[in-house]
Amino acid sequence: MLQGSVLGPILFLIFINDLKDGTSSRVFKFADDTKMSSEVTCDDDRNELQSNLDVVYKWAIRWQMKFNMKKMQVYALR
Repeated sequence: MLQGSVLGPILFLIFINDLKDGTSSRVFKFADDTKMSSEVTCDDDRNELQSNLDVVYKWAIRWQMKFNMKKMQVYALR
């Protein structure tokens, strides 16, 4: 039984390639998973991260991409 295509994942990665444009956070993409990473040690860092999240949110609206809110997580390392 045929499962998916070879071009599908490649085309998806090309489609989301500009997701990180305009952000200063580290963005990691693998298949259909995206992670954004940023160290937050003060209010300015928090504001910058929020700005980066806003950029990604606006990108999602522009390209009609829905993020799975159930899979979103925030990690605090201490």
